[in-house]
Amino acid sequence: MNFTRLVVEGLAYRARAFEKATKDPLGAQERVLLKYINRNRRTEYASRYNFSSVKSIKDFRARVPLSDYAAIKPYVDRMKNGEHDVLTADRVTFFGITSGSTGEPKFIPVTRYSISRKADLMNLWAYYTAKDHPKVFNGRILGIISPEVKSHTPAGIPYGPEDGHAYNNLPAPVKRLYALPYEIFYIDDYDARYYCILRFAMEEDITTLATLNPSTYVLLCQRIPAMQDRIIYDIERGAIDESLNISVEMRAILSARLRPNAGRAAELRKIARERGELLPKYFWPHLDLIECWKGGTVKLYLKMLPHYFGGVAIRDFGCLSTEARSSVPISDEGAGGVLAVESNFYEFIPKEDLDKENKRVLLCDELEKGGEYLLVATTPGGLYRYNIDDVIRVDGFFNKTPVIEFVQKGHNVVSLTGEKVYESHIIEAVLAAASKSRAVAHSFAASVIMGDVPRYVFLIEFANNPDTEEKNRFLRLAEKELRALNSEYDDLRKQQLLAFPSLKVIKRGEFERYKRERVKAGSHDTQFKMPRLVFSPEFQQYFASEEEIFIDR
Repeated sequence: MNFTRLVVEGLAYRARAFEKATKDPLGAQERVLLKYINRNRRTEYASRYNFSSVKSIKDFRARVPLSDYAAIKPYVDRMKNGEHDVLTADRVTFFGITSGSTGEPKFIPVTRYSISRKADLMNLWAYYTAKDHPKVFNGRILGIISPEVKSHTPAGIPYGPEDGHAYNNLPAPVKRLYALPYEIFYIDDYDARYYCILRFAMEEDITTLATLNPSTYVLLCQRIPAMQDRIIYDIERGAIDESLNISVEMRAILSARLRPNAGRAAELRKIARERGELLPKYFWPHLDLIECWKGGTVKLYLKMLPHYFGGVAIRDFGCLSTEARSSVPISDEGAGGVLAVESNFYEFIPKEDLDKENKRVLLCDELEKGGEYLLVATTPGGLYRYNIDDVIRVDGFFNKTPVIEFVQKGHNVVSLTGEKVYESHIIEAVLAAASKSRAVAHSFAASVIMGDVPRYVFLIEFANNPDTEEKNRFLRLAEKELRALNSEYDDLRKQQLLAFPSLKVIKRGEFERYKRERVKAGSHDTQFKMPRLVFSPEFQQYFASEEEIFIDR
């Protein structure tokens, strides 16, 4: 019996239970909510909000307020110092970190129980994937992740990125299918890291690609022409290029996995000679599935994948954040997944209510097809009515359960490749640059430039006339501050998945003209607030500019 058949037959019972739950989603939601409330009824948070009296969804919503990271941070800080029974009755074994609106990252508690609940959703995802793609496990999986542990809290609890932690909690039989040694992800030099990823992967028969952001695949493929001759030579001799910036210890670990492979080297040379270029669609002929995000800002990169991989099917991972895994895609179509009604308890704030003082908060049976909502979740990891700050769209329904897809990050935040830059980051970065520069910023905003590698663009109206050197210095200072404020932005810059930001010098008076036009269109003069960060690339077109500076060109 092959591995795919084991997955499908072994998890069929779980899929049937899930599909049954989707016929009565509100009932499933109440059951999962009460399970988590009862499990954590003796915690400090439960005592504060009288969990013992919660017997229904209505009771829960009446007693427990909506929350965000600022509200739970005091509890989390105590948990980082080793206190127990604060938000959850389960011991915290890890903290997933993600960017917040301040310079300090958010620490999201992870327990063995919350890991098991996410693993249950991963099993469902694997069932539907293997069912539709029976060849998916016939070869090796090229999975690209971040290292799990960045550091430890004062109590010695490890913390780091969610994807690395999820990888290390995969079942052993699945991990054995992965083509790359985990140690590769600890190589500090990203050029050396990408070289090693390609060097190991090009030797293998890859049938599945798995990483969250499709821009990673594009970046790797763009490096093949410059690296291919060295990689083929290394495969032939069973070695790793000696010129790479890799520590002696790391080189020894990776080299122990290698053997000379003249046959594969000859295959790759033949493909390059006969095809004229070395592309994955030629050297991985059995590639059956690409697994990555498909919603939100990544659609540009999805359009680039066929050039490198041909017509291979692409399946979304679902709505997945450090705080919660919220959906299960059950087909390759679109970016939607069935709301995971047995895994978390969800509430939804209509997008049009984001700026209202009295926001509607809806349940899963109150959503409409085509509607966009801010996702609020109660999770097995100790988050209660927690604003994840993700906007989702309802694509339709599976039985009676919404099919949702990720649209964008929430209010005043942009995320091109997972970095989550908040408006507050832009404000602080510009103010810091202004305080250290002779260039005087009269007004400012920021937007994005989409391309092979996306970048942010600072729109600055200077009050003086700084020379080119000073404008360059201003941009470097703003970039330095932004990297200091946002660790995920910094990581993605190191990974070369984000380019150096540019500086667009806006003509004098343009921001004031923009304000007048908005007021004329209906905004209240005294209440108008200049947006400091706007996702839409078209936002830049509202402002006449004098020049644009690209330091990396």
